[in-house]
Order: sequence, then structure tokens, then C-alpha cells
Amino acid sequence: MKLKLIVLLVIFFSIDLVAQQFQLNSQIGSDSNYIAFLRIKGLLSDEYNSFIKDKKCGFHLVNSIKMNFENYSLDKQQKIKSVLQRPTKQATYITPSGKFKIHYDTTGANSIKYSIHELARALDSVYYFEVFVMGFPPAPNDLGNGGDDRYDVYVHNISPVYGYTEFEDVIGSNRYSSFMVIDDSFHENDYYTKGIDAARVTVAHEYHHAIQIGNYRYSEGDVWFYELTSTSMEEFVFDTINDYYAYIPTFFNRPDKIFTSFDGYSQAIWNIYLHKIFNYDFSIFVRQWELVKNHSALEAIKKSIEERGRIFKSVFSQFYVYNYYTGYRSKPDKYYEEGKNYPLVRFNYPIQFIQPSRTISGSSQPCAANYFLVIDSISRVPLQPDSIVIILVNANIDSALNWSSYSRPFNYVIKLMNNQNDPSYKKISSNIFSKLEVNDINNWSEYYIINDSTASQIFMNTTQLAFPMPANLNKHSYLNIPVPSDWLGEVQLLIYSTSMKLIFASKEIPQIFEDKIVVRWNGKDELNKKVSSGIYFYTLINGDKKSTGKIVIVNE
Repeated sequence: MKLKLIVLLVIFFSIDLVAQQFQLNSQIGSDSNYIAFLRIKGLLSDEYNSFIKDKKCGFHLVNSIKMNFENYSLDKQQKIKSVLQRPTKQATYITPSGKFKIHYDTTGANSIKYSIHELARALDSVYYFEVFVMGFPPAPNDLGNGGDDRYDVYVHNISPVYGYTEFEDVIGSNRYSSFMVIDDSFHENDYYTKGIDAARVTVAHEYHHAIQIGNYRYSEGDVWFYELTSTSMEEFVFDTINDYYAYIPTFFNRPDKIFTSFDGYSQAIWNIYLHKIFNYDFSIFVRQWELVKNHSALEAIKKSIEERGRIFKSVFSQFYVYNYYTGYRSKPDKYYEEGKNYPLVRFNYPIQFIQPSRTISGSSQPCAANYFLVIDSISRVPLQPDSIVIILVNANIDSALNWSSYSRPFNYVIKLMNNQNDPSYKKISSNIFSKLEVNDINNWSEYYIINDSTASQIFMNTTQLAFPMPANLNKHSYLNIPVPSDWLGEVQLLIYSTSMKLIFASKEIPQIFEDKIVVRWNGKDELNKKVSSGIYFYTLINGDKKSTGKIVIVNE
């Protein structure tokens, strides 16, 4: 009897929960942005986290709801109004500089879980760097809201979002005063960076939003630029924290997409790149925001580059060359200082070069790039590389600003020629030439990168190729390295990286595979870890005999 009663209670309780959920769903509707807004504002529980697509910053979500307030039904307007006021907190703390007032709880579900003193120091560091070092004007005061004219920061449970900067009063044309809300713990799995370090980069990010909308203007169509700039502020102010690493793969996985179509977080390296090539001068960023008052973000970037005597096409195209030199290919002295920590840019499928010519056909969006790896396994002339990286960049900014018909077809012809008898072809290497065929050639740039010359010259004597080539260790369990047919007995196998570091060594007995004499390598290093994409060199030793060659691995 008791068991039946318990079962009935569970059933009734479950039915009641379903009824409550149905009633709530009918009240909030199906607008995902509206639901995400209510979740960030605390009106909905964690089960609605999936509606929050942008878990880095709620800046665009919160303010787009406010700006489109009149488009919502009266019921929804009432719910939005109920959470538009500033959070009510138990205590306040003035930072040492006197520039900020932190509002926080000392007890309860929203109590601060990291040091209030460290947060205060971080805010003052942000102000000093973004205003005094970089040269941006400070965020305008808030007309006494929050108790005084200090900039107000509210610490509140807004997981899984890091923070947001919310518009408040109109203070000019598309300009607003604001306040900032940041999470109270940053301890959830949703955060790439946690605790006080997450708080540090968040205030660097959000305070620049306050600078943007308070001194320049808010443009819904250019939100990617607002987020790009704010994310780069994290790196400039707090260089050692590197939360931006979490977002770069989004951009590196789709270099062929128009630059303006991303979320901005993944493109923070654009500002890191500009900072380096313009001699670490922050003034270019201030100038861009001054230009944003009257221009779109992309136009502002172009004008700021041209004002410094550089050509936008060249600067933009070179950016995609920088993006090749990451991960194991990084060269910190020449390209990104932290490039070894960045992901590898995604290539199009590998192209096998077949004599006498091969044409790569495709289409490109403007302000985007395509990367190709060309494998030349037939042409074996002295010092001839067997792999060439080709980067095609479409820097057509006019098409990027007009999305009506932005995709442009191209043909890239690679040809084996004994001499340059056709001036329309460019020489890539000793006897391979190329030609880019597009309608708007003046907007395009092409780059080719040949294997590391030092290592290549050492290992170009082989007459046989390892196979499969290129190898994908996600698909192929072994690489087969050919052994000269006149060798006898045990063979020593040595695998080197392009920097000539020995990563694997073993002694093998040759075997027959696909009618060839080979030794087999499973693509793992001496720690038994699968090697990453890249170019590797092998040496086989049998007594006083030696055979050398190259292996190309593309795991993407």
C-alpha cells in the first residue's frame, strides 16, 4: 500500500512539473534570443542554458533585446522590464583609483567566490592600460546611477556567460552610458578560464564595450568588430592569461569564410597581428574607432591602414600568411609570438600534382582565403620539393561590404615548364610555374610556401616515396617506408621533425607490403603519441648504407 502511494505521488509530482513547464513554455514562447535573455537575467533555470549560443559575452544579446523592445508582445515586454533594473547587492567596494564601484554579495547564491581586492586591482589595471597606455577615452559617467559617477560593476551569478555591458541612458547619437555585470565565480565547466583570471579578462573585455558605446557609437551590423576589439583587449592588458585561445579554432577552421561573418572572439588575433606589423603602436586601434563614428567597421579598418601609408590588400593578405605559421610551424621571432599555442589553419583537400599541369578550381568569398597543399610525387629534379603550400587570398573589400553576390570563382593552374615561355605564369620552384585566373585579379594575392629549405636539401636524394602520401593518421594505421631491394638484414629507422629533432628511432626487419619491401611506422613518437600534421623526414640505415626521404602528414 505504501509503495503504491509513493508511486502515485511521484506520478502526480511529475505531471505537475510537466504542467508547470508547459505553462512556462507557453509564456516565454519559442524566441531563442528572448529565452537566452531571460536565462542570463536569472528568470529561467540552468536547463535553458542551451539557448545561450554565445557564452563568452552577453553584450549583443542583452542590448539587442533592449533595442528591439517595442517588437515584443505586451506580455514579453512586461517580463523584459522586470529585469532591466540593475542588480541589488549587499555591499560595495571602491577600487584604489576611485574610478570603479564594485557591487557584490557577501553571502548567498550570488556571493563573490574570488578576491574582491584582486578584482579591484584588475579593474584599475584595465583603466590604466586602455586609457593611459592605449589612448582610448574613458567610459562616460552614468549620471549618478549606482550612487555616484563611478563606473559600476556588478558581480552576479550569470553562468554560463562571462559578463555583459548593458546600455542605460542615451548620451548622444547612438551613444549610451552603461554598467557591467560579471559572473560571481567562473567555476563552471562552461568557462575556459576560471576564477580570478577569468574575472580579469572579463573586465578588460567589458570595459572596452563601455568605451565603445559611450564614446563612439553602437552599430548592430558590426558587432563582430566590437567583440574582436574587446577580446584583443584581454590579451593586451593581461598577456599571460590567454582566454582567447579557446575561440581561435572557429576562425582557423573556416579561413574561406568572409571575415565579417564571424563572432569576433575568434578573430582577436587580427588586432594582435596589426599591433605587431605596425611596430606595436596602439594608436591604430583608437583611430579605427574614431572612424567607426561615420563608417562601417571594415571601412574603418581599411582607412586606418591606408592613413599609415599601407595598402589594405597587402596587409590583409599577409595576415593569412601569418596564420599559416602556427602550432608546430610557428616562428615567434617573425610571426605570432604565441603562435605555437594556436591551432593549425584548415587546408582544402590535398592536391596531387600530375604532369604536365593541374588546375585547382573553386570559389571564394571576399576578404577570405583558401589554403592548398600540393604534393608533387612525380617530378624529382634536384632540390625539387615534393610539397608546396599555396595560399589564395581574395581581399575584395567592396564585395565584402555588399553581400548581394560575393562568391567569386577562380582557377589556379600549376604547370611543369622547362622555361618561363609564358609571362602570365609565375615561377614557384625550379621548373614549376603557376597562374591565377580570376575576373578581378587586382583584388587577389597568392603566396606559396615551400618546405623548409635547409631540411629539404638534406633529404632530396631519395628515389622512392613513403606511402600513403599524404598520410592521415586518423585513417591510416601505418606509413610504409620503402627499403632498397639490395639491402640485407635489420634496418634502423630514424624520424625527424623539420627542425631536425629526432622524434622516433627503432630497429626493424623489412617486410613485403603491396609487392614492395618496406619498414612500417605507426606515426607515433617515442612517447607513443600520434604526431601532428606536418612534414617529417626519415633516414634508413643498413650497415654503411643510407636512404632518406620525406613524409607528409595531414590529419585534418
